[in-house]
Amino acid sequence: MAFLSSRKSRGRTYWSICESRRIDGKPRNIPIEYLGTAESLLKRLRDEDDFTIKSYSHGDTAVLLDVAIELGIVEIIDRHIPANGKDEKPIRDGLTVGGTFLLGAIGRACRPTSKLGWYNWCRTTTLEYCLKSSFKSLDSQHFWDQMDFLPAESIPKIEEEMVKSLMDKYKIKLDCLFYDTSNFFTFIDSQNKCCDIPQRGKNKQKRADLRQIGVALMVSREDQFPLFHKTYRGNKNDITVFKEVFPTLLNRLKSISKELTDITVLFDKGNNSKDNFRKLDSEEGLYYVGSLVPSYFQDLIEEANREFTTIKVRDEEILVFRRRKQIWGKERTCVVIISEQLKQGQIHGIYQSLKKKYKLLDKFKQQLENPKKRKKIARRDIEKRLDKIVQGQFIQDILKYEIMGFSDGSYSYSYFVDEAAFEKLKEERLGRRILVTNRHEWSNEEIILAYRGQSKVEYVFKNLKNPYHLAVRPQYHWTDQKIEAHVLMCLIGYLLMIAAYTKARRVNAYKKNINNFMEDLKSIRLACRIKKKGRSVKYQLEQIPRPLKKLARILEISDENLRPKISFSDYI
Repeated sequence: MAFLSSRKSRGRTYWSICESRRIDGKPRNIPIEYLGTAESLLKRLRDEDDFTIKSYSHGDTAVLLDVAIELGIVEIIDRHIPANGKDEKPIRDGLTVGGTFLLGAIGRACRPTSKLGWYNWCRTTTLEYCLKSSFKSLDSQHFWDQMDFLPAESIPKIEEEMVKSLMDKYKIKLDCLFYDTSNFFTFIDSQNKCCDIPQRGKNKQKRADLRQIGVALMVSREDQFPLFHKTYRGNKNDITVFKEVFPTLLNRLKSISKELTDITVLFDKGNNSKDNFRKLDSEEGLYYVGSLVPSYFQDLIEEANREFTTIKVRDEEILVFRRRKQIWGKERTCVVIISEQLKQGQIHGIYQSLKKKYKLLDKFKQQLENPKKRKKIARRDIEKRLDKIVQGQFIQDILKYEIMGFSDGSYSYSYFVDEAAFEKLKEERLGRRILVTNRHEWSNEEIILAYRGQSKVEYVFKNLKNPYHLAVRPQYHWTDQKIEAHVLMCLIGYLLMIAAYTKARRVNAYKKNINNFMEDLKSIRLACRIKKKGRSVKYQLEQIPRPLKKLARILEISDENLRPKISFSDYI
């Protein structure tokens, strides 16, 4: 049992907390805590509340730093930065180019901001605490200068090294790889002639009024690790992009895989062309799964409609038709399926399109029947106008019109939906998908499941457009080299995040999605207790919510390990 004990020294009484213990069979009083004099103890008690507490987001930054060290991100980037005139790597504010890219990438993953706003976000995290340094000088000019040292032609080499490091540490399966493209709108002025990549095109976020940049991406089926990317001009279509990136993409596949035949590349029908399929066919041992546009192969659809059979794919019954067919000069395995989800989506789209067509038809009809109009419109011109209005996928097959002439030489018309044609459309055309592959030995189920995985790369692009984590936007760069460097920085952030997420999932420590993962890591905070008098500061993790304790332990950010085991010297 503990008790208070006092002793006098030079006329002053000093107090301590002691315990009685036997040593060599004799009882002795052992001090376990010195309290000092009564005056100093009283002062300590009165000053107990004389401090402030501040907390910082810790879990997300600490985990991403750990992954970056594990993969050697900084060293990989720095190996590809040309030396300056003194045969030394360029350093700004104590950071190499690789160090700056890493800090920027962590910022993109945790909270996308402008480069100018990066430090305001950094101050809310433990980045400076973990790296034992101040980043107050890291403004937009710092990032601009550092990014300027990165040659655009070095980006594929840097990415290839990162992918190899990733494969070595995380044992990525390369059985199915998914390729797709997307675009990101910018606010770069139309009169800005300093860049060629941002161009107007068909924007997937409905911002055709703005210049956009395109990004091609290939990811793994398991865990969606990014294995290849290319930034390209925003006005290029998917067919052209695929043709241009195919040689680089093929080299990447050969560099990361011992056997090309172990890989199957999946892509959607937007990349289809005779030339592109010839390129695929010319590479021996390269396997793929894609899809065809049903309207171009109506004979195959008609044959399938007569011979559909039912199979089970993961407890779901699907109508399937399989045939080998000569397509663009080579025999390919075609699998026609009926997707109920696609069918319902198409029907919904048809009804939406019909509403728009009705408004246009009613407006034109009012113009024709307006008694104040001076010039009568010829029947032939009316037919041309109506044909133009009813144009559209599936619409022109079901939306019909009849023109009526009057004795005064004027015309009007009525319109209607041909219900019989609509029902035939539903029964014979809607919901059809044609999958195509040169994996002739695969079963129907394997081909269908492989193609369905295409949604995985679409999900990656969805995350890259998430304004709260991982977003490519905002980006305020307006030269081609900076835009390419910025996209690389964003994808490094995604790579770090998906690696940490995979680590948590593989040990069954986490089951939510990526966005929740980042939010939960952010909720693991580090508090510092600062005395108002003096410079005494104590750090301690806030109490970790019970559901996250296993996650914190797996990722090594629990109480026993407050900092990543790194030194700031790793970055310079």
